[in-house]
Amino acid sequence: MISPVAPVWVDAGRVSAQSMHALYTGMAACTRDDDPVRVLWMQSSQDHVSVGASQDPGADLDLAGCAKQGIPVLRRPLGGGAVWVEADQPCFFLVMPRHSLARGHRHLFSMGMGLAVAVLRQLGLDEAETRSQDIWVRGRKIMGTGAATLEKGCVFGASFLLRFPAERFLACIFAPSDGYREWVLPALREGVTDCAREMIPAPDNDAFRSALFAALRQRFGVPPKTLELTETLREAWITRGREELEDLEQGDTRPAVPSGIRINRVNHVFETSSRCGRLRLHVAGTAIRRIWCEEPRINEVLQERVIGLAPERLVLRASLSQGLELSLADEISCRVDALYRGIRTP
Repeated sequence: MISPVAPVWVDAGRVSAQSMHALYTGMAACTRDDDPVRVLWMQSSQDHVSVGASQDPGADLDLAGCAKQGIPVLRRPLGGGAVWVEADQPCFFLVMPRHSLARGHRHLFSMGMGLAVAVLRQLGLDEAETRSQDIWVRGRKIMGTGAATLEKGCVFGASFLLRFPAERFLACIFAPSDGYREWVLPALREGVTDCAREMIPAPDNDAFRSALFAALRQRFGVPPKTLELTETLREAWITRGREELEDLEQGDTRPAVPSGIRINRVNHVFETSSRCGRLRLHVAGTAIRRIWCEEPRINEVLQERVIGLAPERLVLRASLSQGLELSLADEISCRVDALYRGIRTP
């Protein structure tokens, strides 16, 4: 009988925001074919905003607003959009050889998200569930996750959001108008939650650490082996990680969500320009929840005819053509449809 292979536990403790992203990046890039599953546990020593591997921070963030708050903006090798990482927020990263993943990142997400859900349920959140690459509790997103392939290694990353300061995060995002921020803030409060809100009293970092250790033991059938993170190993991983992150900075980037922001996988807020003036939109699932146009006459028609409709061109055109000139109905329906098409891919 073959004994199960124990995962390896590496505790990096509290590190700077820059070192945090470099550390797991370098760890993954230095992975060898015969390495076991390794779990890196650590916390950032400072609040910061992390942007995705191919995200354009200049398009999605108010960089001056971030600087005014003293919030660093750091790139990660994982996918997705901008996320808030608070100081001392517990984070874990699964790192393994890419050849061991029979189903690629799907296998990696399945393992990583399964561990995260197990931790939350151990700590009392029985309602925790996976939706795509996020974890939800009672209809709100509580965790986002991401993955990347670096050389021979793959890495999955997730963090347990203890407190989500919606107003501070809002001050970091790019906003074409004050009205846009006024729509995004309630959407954030409705669509995103945190551990302090869902678990009273909220567990401390030791509780999360112990729960993850227990989840790993249950998942692999043996307790994790602890690997000491020596200064030499730490510096080797950080140095390699910085090289990888510098390469990402030189690559092509794009907005995570053109002309808008993803609140969670089913809620998006947009604002764009049209020949009718500014056009603002909140899409919830496959329906328009809110819409606004700068031109009062057109805005009145929008409120009467499109709330609750699918944000698709033909559907909107059929309804709007009964209250607007055909050219205006075409203009608005095409713009809304283009925004929606940008988020329909899971």
